[in-house]
Amino acid sequence: MKRYFAYIVILLFIGCSEKSPKESEFKPPEDGKITPEMVDAYVNASKYLMEAIALQEKEIEKFVHRHKIGDDLSEFSDSTYCNKHPQVLKAWQRLQERWSKFEFAAYKKAPISEAEFNWIGGALTDTVNKAIQIQIAQKLKEIIRE
Repeated sequence: MKRYFAYIVILLFIGCSEKSPKESEFKPPEDGKITPEMVDAYVNASKYLMEAIALQEKEIEKFVHRHKIGDDLSEFSDSTYCNKHPQVLKAWQRLQERWSKFEFAAYKKAPISEAEFNWIGGALTDTVNKAIQIQIAQKLKEIIRE
């Protein structure tokens, strides 16, 4: 349960990172079709993001233990707690900044922009990309088994 909560918390912060230089260059194809190059970049980025999530999950677990807060991080929605523990909030902010760097590095290493990654994720639900959807799902299953 802890692991899935950590993934959810981390995924909430995807999209809040600095933009890659390639970000402004991405223009979705007019036909809405995902290309083979996009498949490779999307799968690679997914792999690197999963690795980053695993690292961040460990950091969140350490953070929770170190600061003696609940696994659900509900303390951050309690203004009294936040006012009494500004150092914990600063540590949490640093942890989130670190996540942004991990995420940016994953996109850069893939190489893909966040905008392209997000577009592909959405385009996978379109019927025009049904075969690609199956291909990507298979590749991601293989990565998860590794």
